[in-house]
Amino acid sequence: MRHLLRTIAALALLAPSPALAADTSAPPGVTIIHLTERAERLMARDRLRAGLAVEVTGPVAQQVQAEINRRMEAALAKAKSVSTVKAETGGYSVYPERNQGKPTLWHGQQTLNLVSDAPADLLALMGDLQQQGLATQGLTFEVAEQTLRKAEDGLTAEALAALHQRADKVAGDLGMAVQQIRDVTVGNAEGGARPPFPMMRAAAAAAPAPPVAEPGDAQISVTVQAEIWLAPKGQ
Repeated sequence: MRHLLRTIAALALLAPSPALAADTSAPPGVTIIHLTERAERLMARDRLRAGLAVEVTGPVAQQVQAEINRRMEAALAKAKSVSTVKAETGGYSVYPERNQGKPTLWHGQQTLNLVSDAPADLLALMGDLQQQGLATQGLTFEVAEQTLRKAEDGLTAEALAALHQRADKVAGDLGMAVQQIRDVTVGNAEGGARPPFPMMRAAAAAAPAPPVAEPGDAQISVTVQAEIWLAPKGQ
């Protein structure tokens, strides 16, 4: 954080004075360039999201709904018993399947969304819910928001330092000097999510053991952009 503050302070010394702040036009002899720099690092994905569903089929809509309600109530109770897992219900739908000459069948589904910063606990819970007949719809590993924010300051300082060094290098190659660094745009830390991988429903319904998943590392980055004013040396 101290390095970031020093970097920002150094950039501030190159910014226009308040008296000139309203003037955005470059004076004669000034060359304007635009630079973009990005700082990156690998970080372990530390949050797991999972989606499961209660699925019921039957000849009577009321019975299908009652069975969904009963099974979801049991699934929620099980999920809430794991303190490291947050649970919320998702979409709920019941619809008929009508085929000529055959009785109407009703299909119903309600989803259960789970998230945890303790992936092992969530995977164990998923195994229990699969035993209860819930079908796993997908798993997604990501970098937790608080982890991104902790890395943000360091990455921002690295990106700003790289931008400052590149500005000096370009100016030197042109036989000029950096006069001002203006209109600096600093992005937030980004990255971390891995595309969800779906689970086979038939296998999930009779899974004898918890699912196995490996989070891997994610590439996190911060991007900075700026307008650079270059002037002849000594001007």
